[in-house]
Amino acid sequence: MAEKRNANGPPPAGNASGGNAYTIDLNTFSRRLQAMYTHWSQHKDEYWGSSDVLAVATPPPSEDLRYLKSSALNIWLLGYEFPETIMVFGDKHIHFLCSQKKASLLEVVKKSAKETVGVDVVMHVKAKNDNGSNQMESILRAIRSQSKSDHAALTVGYIAREAPEGKLLEIWTDKLKGSGLTLSDISNGLSDLFAVKDKNEITCIKKAAYLTACAMKNFVVPKVEKVIDEEKKVTHASLMDDTEKAILDPVKIGVKLRAENVDICYPPIFQSGGNFDLRPSASSNDDYLYYDSSSVIICAIGSRYNSYCSNVARTYLIDSNAVQSKAYEVLLKAHEAAILALKPGNRISSVYEAAVAVVEREAPELVPNLTKSAGTGIGLEFRESGLGLNAKNEKVLKAGMVFNVSLGFQNLQAKTSNSKSENFSLLLADTVIVTDDGRDVATSASSKSVKDIAYSFNEDEEEEVHPKVKPESIAKDAVFSKATLRSDNGEISKEELRKQHQAELARQKNEETARRLAGVESGSGDGRASVRAASDLIAYKVLMNCRHLGK
Repeated sequence: MAEKRNANGPPPAGNASGGNAYTIDLNTFSRRLQAMYTHWSQHKDEYWGSSDVLAVATPPPSEDLRYLKSSALNIWLLGYEFPETIMVFGDKHIHFLCSQKKASLLEVVKKSAKETVGVDVVMHVKAKNDNGSNQMESILRAIRSQSKSDHAALTVGYIAREAPEGKLLEIWTDKLKGSGLTLSDISNGLSDLFAVKDKNEITCIKKAAYLTACAMKNFVVPKVEKVIDEEKKVTHASLMDDTEKAILDPVKIGVKLRAENVDICYPPIFQSGGNFDLRPSASSNDDYLYYDSSSVIICAIGSRYNSYCSNVARTYLIDSNAVQSKAYEVLLKAHEAAILALKPGNRISSVYEAAVAVVEREAPELVPNLTKSAGTGIGLEFRESGLGLNAKNEKVLKAGMVFNVSLGFQNLQAKTSNSKSENFSLLLADTVIVTDDGRDVATSASSKSVKDIAYSFNEDEEEEVHPKVKPESIAKDAVFSKATLRSDNGEISKEELRKQHQAELARQKNEETARRLAGVESGSGDGRASVRAASDLIAYKVLMNCRHLGK
């Protein structure tokens, strides 16, 4: 597998760990800083834990794929992740505790911060071998001075769910907890702040989603088809590695995006052979891809563009039986119903309820197997807390929200004698953007229709199928593959119908010409023309016979 990297960091070359090779977009910084202060002011008690000060600390770089709100705030506000940096936002000051190189890069925001929200930016530079303790004490004194009364305890908001990593953050956390200041979690505030994306963010998500859909359509599907058609033994882990490489080299799968701007959201997931896990944390094991009759293959991939995430998941059916086919058709309808419910003004709970209603109507026996949610919000974080598409979320949908609509059936049973196909699961996922007038399925380039995901490889059954097209209309040199989609077998495209119609018209015209020459054409006037035509035809035949005999 390709080298892991920080999931909320900039592209591999874009980590703001030092140097002045990167510039902060001051227009974006000013606009988003204003948005943060406004949201904080308007929803201080509801989302921000009544915090008077916001303290956000980012950990050291890591090779693990992870999603942190601290890193997301860095990228959202500054355009880059600043590892081992402490940011403290107050009504009069913004404090940065970081290295000299990072401080040099951050100097440019001072004027914009003052003009936008009226605060002064204060840099606290930490030397390489310094633990930052003195600078932290200076920041805490500044926080206390913000209090209007010696008796009024200030509340400092922090991200409670992020455990401190590295010496700098461990010392900072200890000092905060021992400061006597009230601490409150601001995770919900950041989640709500990130929920509605601006135009630039939507553009990044659309590019990421297009890459994801093309990776599925142009790489995963042909790859799996070839494996099955050539009856190869390939492990899920091997498919994962190959797919990751394809995502990281977009041009090779027909996507014109610069490789340095893209990344994976998680290692691609391939599952088959009766062992399925529909959680995003699932992994591709070392088992061989299983594609015998009545087997199910689940593929899930996610890619990022400029740190913004997207996701798609598809289920492929191999010589499916009636139970599997029905379950997939119901899931497809439920998934579409969930997507259609994504429109401004609806409550988030209505999305999952729409999916459940379809299953209850079409196949009530499958309700217990339905996943407990229809997905989550998606953006800088792969799973945005607070935007879960479940039955209990009463938040109102707004244009600019983006969701990973993921729905599945778990642990279904098919009546087969093979243990590897007896137990199966199904999963569908798409990245969907809520628009002013509805929604936009950003991963629609990857088809999920039955005709495009159901395959027939059973050669014995194929021999019994009576083709709808006449034998003479089939090219003699046609090459047939074992991998046959339903769209290729029994379902005729509009172009094929047009060609068949033209062929039928030509056939009718030829028959009419033959009848006319044979004197049997209806409505031939006085009949003399018919007699002449018949005699001419007979004479022509006799002449041809004579020539043949004379050779």
